[in-house]
Amino acid sequence: MKKRIIISVTNDLVTDQRINKVAFSLDRAGYEVLLIGRKLKNSPDSEPLKFESIRFSLPFNNGPLFYFVYNLYLFIYLLFSNFDILLSNDLDTLPANFLAARFRGKPLVYDSHELFTEIPELVDRPEIKKIWLSIESWILPQLKYSYTVCASIADIYNKKYGLDMKVVKNVPVCTKHHDIQSDIIDTKGKKIIIYQG
Repeated sequence: MKKRIIISVTNDLVTDQRINKVAFSLDRAGYEVLLIGRKLKNSPDSEPLKFESIRFSLPFNNGPLFYFVYNLYLFIYLLFSNFDILLSNDLDTLPANFLAARFRGKPLVYDSHELFTEIPELVDRPEIKKIWLSIESWILPQLKYSYTVCASIADIYNKKYGLDMKVVKNVPVCTKHHDIQSDIIDTKGKKIIIYQG
């Protein structure tokens, strides 16, 4: 019987390529995957998703009430769900996942996509940043399993909280084997744009 992993994010699942890559990787590794996110008024249909998914429609779409209500919905859902492992994406889903994992006695994995407390939305908002820092300093030292997108972020969390955070880079999915020599392009006299974002 497959182990069931619930992956949660606060954004729309349809447009989140990293979450979909993680879900596909877990599926290929033999896990049953459930994705939880949110649905906005202009969200596309979830038809492209290969995995079972739930998208919460919330009364608030931003600000402190959004994060509080999302985590409340998520916690209640997780408390009564069937799962073996929880995978929390970023600090904004971590409170609900942490509490549900504790109540249910199940493992929690934390996927930090960025140094959350340093995102542009928080840099000029010291009071809001302080709240997120307090959540981070409460939960992160208690985590057993965590990973992030690069070694520099892993090092910061290691120094700050003593975490043994692993690195899983966010790279494109390899669909076929390429011979490197065949991919060399003659650039003489040409302007080349390399897009990596």
